[in-house]
Amino acid sequence: MSAKTVAFFGATGGCANATLVHSLLAGYEVSALARTPSKLTSQLLAQGLGQETLDRQLTVVHGDATNVEDVKRTLLPNGKLVSFIVSGLGGAPVLQMSIRQPLTNDNPDICASSAETILKALQEIHTEHAATAPEKPLLVYISTTGISNGPQDVPFGFRFLYHVLLAVAHEDKRKMESILRLHMANPNERERLLRGVVGVRASLLTGGVDYRTGKGWQTLKVGTEEEPAVGYTVARPDVGQWIFEEVVKKDAGDWIGKIATLTS
Repeated sequence: MSAKTVAFFGATGGCANATLVHSLLAGYEVSALARTPSKLTSQLLAQGLGQETLDRQLTVVHGDATNVEDVKRTLLPNGKLVSFIVSGLGGAPVLQMSIRQPLTNDNPDICASSAETILKALQEIHTEHAATAPEKPLLVYISTTGISNGPQDVPFGFRFLYHVLLAVAHEDKRKMESILRLHMANPNERERLLRGVVGVRASLLTGGVDYRTGKGWQTLKVGTEEEPAVGYTVARPDVGQWIFEEVVKKDAGDWIGKIATLTS
């Protein structure tokens, strides 16, 4: 594989942002889609990255993750398809006047819609660049515990919070996972647009956007969908660092096609 290049969606969120920072510190070339580019660059500068590093290694694309052309520009920095995609998108919780569903989401289908958009953008890229046969990227998505088809991965004390209060957001994550799983289940390998997918289901996220505030990725409890690590919370910086160390840095290692569960 050539030098690693990584495209980020949802890069202003704590998990993906930490992965982005570690990728820059490792010398990788990075592109990121942002609705407000200045917000992302301000976050990075506030974490101690220098403007020279950002100018040399970072391409920020102003746009929307559900717009195919914006996504294509993010996947093709300098005209070449990236080798990794990190999707950390998600909406913000919104209170509403409802007894049955008091909490909704400001963008209730952003995860599913962006997954479909990424696949559509990749299809157009492969069609437009068929002569050069671009190498397929690996995608890692950030999801949540509480939507597993396997053993219970949420502590009993959090199940009301997860299955009732966070139902809207979790349904979006579930749809996103289904879209990507269905795509990778295509028996015709030539029609798959990704060389692999890694899922990361995190416990309830804590902490803000600063990669230096975590306890360290090696302190995490790590499981799989079949044998999940069960816990209450996990820090965003630690999730982001784990993704960098175990997926981006190691080219996914043994995690390709699997779902990791992360908790403190």
